[in-house]
Amino acid sequence: MNYTPFLYQTPMIDWLTSNESAGLFVPPGKGKTVVTLKALDDLATCGEAHGALIVAPVRVCSITWPAQVKLWEHSSWMRVAHLRTPEGMQAWHDQSADIYLINSELLPNRIGQMFPKKTSPSPVDTLVIDELSLAKNPQSKRFKALRPHLKKFKRRIRLTGTPVPNNYLDLYGQIRLLDDGTRLGSSMTKYKDEWFYPADYMGYTWKLRKGGKEEIDDLLADLCLVQLGEDTDLPSSSIVDVNVTLPADARKAYRTLEKELLATIADGEVTAPAAATLAGKLLQITSGAVYDEDRNVLPVHDSKVDALVKLRKQHGSEPMLVLCSFKHESARVLKALPCARMFNEMDMDEWMAGNIPTWVADARSLSHGIDGIQRSCRIAVWMTLTYSQETYQQTNARIIRTGQANETLIYRILSPGTIDDAVAEALRDKSDTQTGLMHALHALQQLKS
Repeated sequence: MNYTPFLYQTPMIDWLTSNESAGLFVPPGKGKTVVTLKALDDLATCGEAHGALIVAPVRVCSITWPAQVKLWEHSSWMRVAHLRTPEGMQAWHDQSADIYLINSELLPNRIGQMFPKKTSPSPVDTLVIDELSLAKNPQSKRFKALRPHLKKFKRRIRLTGTPVPNNYLDLYGQIRLLDDGTRLGSSMTKYKDEWFYPADYMGYTWKLRKGGKEEIDDLLADLCLVQLGEDTDLPSSSIVDVNVTLPADARKAYRTLEKELLATIADGEVTAPAAATLAGKLLQITSGAVYDEDRNVLPVHDSKVDALVKLRKQHGSEPMLVLCSFKHESARVLKALPCARMFNEMDMDEWMAGNIPTWVADARSLSHGIDGIQRSCRIAVWMTLTYSQETYQQTNARIIRTGQANETLIYRILSPGTIDDAVAEALRDKSDTQTGLMHALHALQQLKS
């Protein structure tokens, strides 16, 4: 397929070809993969680059990159090798491919074979880090495995739509991979000492000092290109909260568990022995069922499932993506909607043809590496929200992305006065942190252009 960039994608291509270290902070679904392949093709054509190592989540390695390479005319010439296979490693040593893919979990085991101590020519000079948690944690084994080899790459590219999933502390590792600590310091400790202060006496929580955010934004303006949602031409999107009331017995069990960490529900007993598990138990109650200590499912209520059934009737046969957080939640949805089917990548053609009215999925299985859902669907329903802002944004971006022709609807079924409110508030807080960074960098770039 011939590729004609959207107006907002042309600056992205120029940024990657013009900068040897380049961060691309672009909302999910805006074509970061095709843009990167176009930049690699342009660089190879003019002799500025040869070969790329792409480190990405396993599904993105297995599905997204190979499919995109084959799809576009400008990248169809590229030979792809998966370094998780013996054949891929042989291709690396033979220098017989152009794109080498590896999921981050394999880095500690493979990096020594890829870059042996004895000097040997590398088959690549470009490193692409695509949507990885390893880039956010400089203490991880994967980060430490990659760091000694960074200088072997002439070009380094960082792709992400969620650069600050929790706070500005998450920026350090990502920027360290690009500039070797030039901007934010040579260690996480120095980064914290320079721009943060401990918010508790144990040093578990850190907050930006006054003026720190603006200084960091300024330092990154020449390294990271930011595209905001309003820079693109996607249809508008609306978030609609559907409030449901817990039945009296369910609310009583919820309050009991919340206060005493113990609740008797139906014919079983559920315990929350530590605060870490309490939130999960409370979310299960608001969802409609809970697991006991033996993983038996104890029904609590049908309020959220009933609300989903009403939404399903409201939208007729229009395709709908239903996002669940628990297996028992998915099971109850499938039982309530005979037309529903559990998500399976093998059914993607049927889905895009509009033959599956309701697709039920765990958001974590969709948040990265799945493209095509937007071709037939504009509606997503969250049965239970996730605390992970990255998962939340990336999952919503399965329908709010390039190729979507209609206004999108994101329904969130919530029980007011419960932990559902806290999760929604946490998502707002994290989103505000990220949006502040994106807007600040974008404004600085406009001033300096």
